[in-house]
Amino acid sequence: MIRSMTGYSRVETEEAGLAITVSIRATNHRFLDPQLRLPSSLEALEPTVRRLLKENISRGHVEISIGFGTAGATELEIDRKLLAAYLKGYQTLKKEFGSATEPDLIALLRVPGMVASGNSEMAPEKFESLRPALESAVTQALAELNEMRAREGASLEHDLQTRFARLEALRASISQLAEKAPQYYKQRLEGRIRDLAGSAEMDGARLAQEIAYLASRSDIAEELTRFQSHLDQIRHLMKESSEVGKKLDFLLQEMNREANTLLSKTTDVPDVGLEITRQAIEMKTEIEKLREQALNIE
Repeated sequence: MIRSMTGYSRVETEEAGLAITVSIRATNHRFLDPQLRLPSSLEALEPTVRRLLKENISRGHVEISIGFGTAGATELEIDRKLLAAYLKGYQTLKKEFGSATEPDLIALLRVPGMVASGNSEMAPEKFESLRPALESAVTQALAELNEMRAREGASLEHDLQTRFARLEALRASISQLAEKAPQYYKQRLEGRIRDLAGSAEMDGARLAQEIAYLASRSDIAEELTRFQSHLDQIRHLMKESSEVGKKLDFLLQEMNREANTLLSKTTDVPDVGLEITRQAIEMKTEIEKLREQALNIE
């Protein structure tokens, strides 16, 4: 089972009068790249969060945000001391400059720090009592994230398998076409010799040598064998491994090299050469699409 690197999860829970929120967003990245956003009073939880993350995710850019507030709270938590200081300052300015306007309370609420978020203060003893609940919320959020990534991975796998089947079909077709190359070389050489020699008798042994030489230059059996070997490795990889992305990208690079060699060796193959070229180009197109998909696989 393969997993996508993209996903999102959010878990909300209540414990001891506090509402705990954990949200996780994962996107593509070549390596595991965690980014944690924790309130200052929860910084002691960071090593645990990083450990849980590494146990559940092997690759991707992962943003984890954890916050807490009073459970069921519907009223704003206003910093009254800060508000009183602003109002006192207003009264001082009013007396000094004689302003007749009243203070804009809505504007005062927008002052940074005026409305408390509930995410900054927690007594150390309370944190320790809540640690199990916090760890449980993070674990649940990671599990839900992986469920989403697995669902996306299933869709990716269906597309990958379809493209792998097409590559196998192209490899088999090119192999059949390549078997006809010596016959076409013979026909072309015989035609050229007749044009040059007229009615003179052809040297059969020399003709056979030339055909063998040309056929050896365009022999692609080794490349096709390696190409099939890479396909077999990919099939095994997707069945047996949970960390597919990097290995798949490497094997696809190797397959692309084999396709390039097929193109370079068959440019002068008579008659069937154009068809081999067309199919080899289609191979490369499918491989490129597969590499794009591999970028989103864990």
